Amino acid sequence: MHVLLTNDDGPLNDKLCPYMKYLVDEILTSTDWDLSIVVPDQQRSWIGKAHFAGKTLSASYIYTKISTLEPNAAINAYEGPFHRPEPKFHNNAEYQEWCLINSTPAACADIGIHHLYTHTKEKPVDLVISGPNFGKNSSNLYILASGTVGAAMEAVTHGIKAIALSYAFNNLDHDYYILKEAAKISVKLIAKLYKELQRSEEVDLFSVNIPLVDSLDIKTTKISYAPILQNYWKSIYSPLGEPNEKGQLQFSWTPDFKKVYKDGMNDLEHTDSRVLLEEGISVTPLKAAFKVLEPLQGEIKLDDEEEQESEKTFLITIPEESYIYEPLVEPFKKLGYKITSDKSIIEGSSDTPVFHYGEYEDIDIDSISENPNYYIPSYIYRKALIRKHYLANTIHHYVTKNPESVLKQAVPESYQLEVDYAEFLDDALDDAYELREEINQGDKLWILKPSMSDKGQGIRLFKTIDQLQDIFNSFEEGNDEEDENGEHDDNNGIILSQLRHFIVQEYKSSPLLLEDYDNKKFHLRTYVVCLGDLKVFVYKNILTLFAGSPFTLPSSEDDSIPMDGHLTNTCLQEGDNPLVVPFWKLQGVSTESKTQVFNQVCSIVKELFTAATSVDKMNFQPLSNAIEIFGIDFLVNSDLSVTLLEVNSYPDFKQTGDDLKELIYELFERTVVELVDPLVSKKDRVESNDSSLVQVL
Repeated sequence: MHVLLTNDDGPLNDKLCPYMKYLVDEILTSTDWDLSIVVPDQQRSWIGKAHFAGKTLSASYIYTKISTLEPNAAINAYEGPFHRPEPKFHNNAEYQEWCLINSTPAACADIGIHHLYTHTKEKPVDLVISGPNFGKNSSNLYILASGTVGAAMEAVTHGIKAIALSYAFNNLDHDYYILKEAAKISVKLIAKLYKELQRSEEVDLFSVNIPLVDSLDIKTTKISYAPILQNYWKSIYSPLGEPNEKGQLQFSWTPDFKKVYKDGMNDLEHTDSRVLLEEGISVTPLKAAFKVLEPLQGEIKLDDEEEQESEKTFLITIPEESYIYEPLVEPFKKLGYKITSDKSIIEGSSDTPVFHYGEYEDIDIDSISENPNYYIPSYIYRKALIRKHYLANTIHHYVTKNPESVLKQAVPESYQLEVDYAEFLDDALDDAYELREEINQGDKLWILKPSMSDKGQGIRLFKTIDQLQDIFNSFEEGNDEEDENGEHDDNNGIILSQLRHFIVQEYKSSPLLLEDYDNKKFHLRTYVVCLGDLKVFVYKNILTLFAGSPFTLPSSEDDSIPMDGHLTNTCLQEGDNPLVVPFWKLQGVSTESKTQVFNQVCSIVKELFTAATSVDKMNFQPLSNAIEIFGIDFLVNSDLSVTLLEVNSYPDFKQTGDDLKELIYELFERTVVELVDPLVSKKDRVESNDSSLVQVL
């Protein structure tokens, strides 16, 4: 492998470039890499990927021997510089040649790849290594300014993949043994990451940060992929009090590195900075490109009158204090929509496109068919999914015709009960005789779910017919009781005669439990966006909602089974901060396992909506001028299989809480920009490779 090594610290120097020689010697003594070195002729930190435009560059040369085998050697000694390759060193195997260019790290990468060693080496450059830098390059602030990362990015623009290597130091005492260990780890890690670069079409370069700490050890130090900490400066300059002799204002370079460090200490998210603080090695995969954002798209017109004629309107009829009001309004504002809460706009000209977000009852049913420019946030008929007994029926009929469907394993067999009053349960079980026989076998735990209740109301566990009868009795008894204010207290109960329809399923009694969260049961809240007639998208930023107490299976002696630890609805938990964790940040589950779970979720959602559109066309009718966001809940079992729990229309977005509200902002922004606006504008949807909306149907 032909490796080009560069940096932004310049030639060997005990103060400005103290680390590089250890890496060079480690490469020469432990690998068969063909090594070329091209570095700036002086320190060029904080210069990014700059070039000195118009400047003619020149090269000089120095030569080194291996010098890091013993701790007391003159580590950074060298011969030179010379104006041209020195024959007595140039062809001497004892010496390593270093080419010095009077320019930037990026220029060194360019010249090293194309002009200096391509004809003398056996083959062109395979990999560019930039570093090890004198100091860390973690977090947004350092990476964007780094000459080390800049040289690696320059290599990518020439078709060569790269690794930017930085050493984070805590003091200026350059410990020989720590630096030797850092060099060993660097070479091993570079070799491994080079293979990954060869396999990956997406990753252009890696930014690697290694901490120079006493605990650094090739066998025990943890190496983690990590995203970049997003941080910000106030200003890195300060005005001087007095003008110079010419009367000019002056500004000194005064970046507040202490504040940057404190900000990193206070941020507890998994980032490159956090990994370093925990004395680990961070590896950040990067793409050498500006990230294109798509809040704005389409044609830009400078004719105000023409824009006025085709003005698009966002009608929002939920209260301004609503949790989702601002996340909904913001993306429409960015796209230039007129924002209003006046419903009379629906009755006006049908030439003005109007997207209306409001409660289901606020939708103007008549205008759906009469006004082709009226767009709504919900389908009108979707009982086939959102009512549990309809959902069970939809899946049953679909699986009967499609026994190979993923739904067969993802949804437990459901039995339906229709019970008006508790005393009629026995008659209902006569109709569902197969369920009675299953229960009487006594070897299963069952779950009862009212078809139309929400917030976990009326959900119960039972093992026997007697326990089931007691549950229905308690519904009626609880409904008759009044609290001290004379109001009914349903104790998480239901009004039996109003709900009637129930489903019974075998309880999934082996959920995935995580020690990091006290072995509490959890479910996945997945937002699924349906567009028109019909495209279906899964929002990748799934939420993980935990129960209020650890999960335990009920005792066989229990007359009635307590639900504490079994219900994961956040509304049932005590306190103001129910445990809600972003799925992709879940601790104790590998990225590979999360991907496996996510892929199952996507497959189940695809089959679910395929079933809805093919089985019960009366009770699920997609509309071409509608978009709806469903909240679909899933259980992850201990074997990482996924079970569909229920489908919710108008899901309760505020269960995300304030800490994770940015996930709802992103959901609405993506939905508005990628789906709503193209629908309203009658334009094709623009595909986005980095979208968090994953199309499954």
